[in-house]
Amino acid sequence: MIRINKITVHCYVCQRKTKTMKTIEYNIPADKTCRLQTFGQPPAQILFLDIETTGFSPKNASVYLIGCAFYKEGQWCVRQYFAQTQVQEEEILRAFYTFSSSFSHCVHFNGQAFDVPFLQERYKKHALPPFMPQSQCDIYKAIRPYKNLMRLPGCRQKQLEAYLGLDREDPFTGGQLIELYHAYEAQQDETLLKTILLHNLEDLVGMMQLSRIMAIPFLFEGGHFLPEEILLQDAKDTATTQKAECLIHLAADFPLPVPLACHGQKGILSECFFSARERAAVLKLPVFAGELKYFYPDYKNYAYLPMEDEAIHKSVAIYVDKSRRMPATKETCYTKKKGQYLPAVLPLPDGIPLFGPDYPERCHWFMANEAFLSDQTFQKQYIQNILKILGKTRS
Repeated sequence: MIRINKITVHCYVCQRKTKTMKTIEYNIPADKTCRLQTFGQPPAQILFLDIETTGFSPKNASVYLIGCAFYKEGQWCVRQYFAQTQVQEEEILRAFYTFSSSFSHCVHFNGQAFDVPFLQERYKKHALPPFMPQSQCDIYKAIRPYKNLMRLPGCRQKQLEAYLGLDREDPFTGGQLIELYHAYEAQQDETLLKTILLHNLEDLVGMMQLSRIMAIPFLFEGGHFLPEEILLQDAKDTATTQKAECLIHLAADFPLPVPLACHGQKGILSECFFSARERAAVLKLPVFAGELKYFYPDYKNYAYLPMEDEAIHKSVAIYVDKSRRMPATKETCYTKKKGQYLPAVLPLPDGIPLFGPDYPERCHWFMANEAFLSDQTFQKQYIQNILKILGKTRS
């Protein structure tokens, strides 16, 4: 655990008649950041952000503490801008604006809904230049769709920290801290100050440790994986009859913080299963092995041959005896092919034909032929389509 009273604190205080803001800066122990993930962003450009306010509406509440974590000289650090009274809000806003302007990427937890718009409103209130991060990563917004996958009751920061086995010393919520801050304003009690700073500090350090959980949306939504091997093989079902399945082995770009497993819930993906641990993942898909039909879309230009049970184009049908052909309908305008078929999860690349057993039933399959097995771009698009669905279903 991190204890503020064991950290060297540097306070930079402006000379005024009244008490002025404090700027507190200290290093984060290496064991708290050793597994931090920046996902391709240069560490020196990342700014973790967390604010504490006297209320939930920027119209009638103020910011009294702006905490940020950043990378400096090979070390992750935290800097806190603290208003000892609410009249110092403009001071901490000015100081933070100057400091934050050199960072291009802002990371926060639910910051798109709270921290950033709250700050923007308060900057506007004081007629200051707006706080506008060049790019943002909201961990809460990114991870919330995967709550069911992780089997979590909610996605509050403390719940996610507990999910990853992270400990906290601070027992308070941001809302509970408001009364502590008002008490500090009146009493200027250093014990209260340490409690307030600790809460903000642990929010920032927890956020930094939570950054590795972003590997989940990066995998399921961002396509950060590489197909390594695709195996089409026979398997036995519970009735001892033969059926086929496809095993796709993937290598994730970023290690997952916890093992994951999920399966499809309905439709053609109901027999799909996905599991992953660290960088290794396996996707298991059902395979239809046998004969399916491809239905031509322009049936009026085709003739149906009952004896052959297939349709041919009119330009060819004129050479077939009239007694052996008839105008094709939507239901009979097809050709049949035998092979191994994978579930068609759209969109697929242009020109990939879809197959099905009958016309009234939607065509849900495409052929697992050389066009698929030799094209890694096709494979990756197809797998990503499936992962987007599986990742957001209930496990």
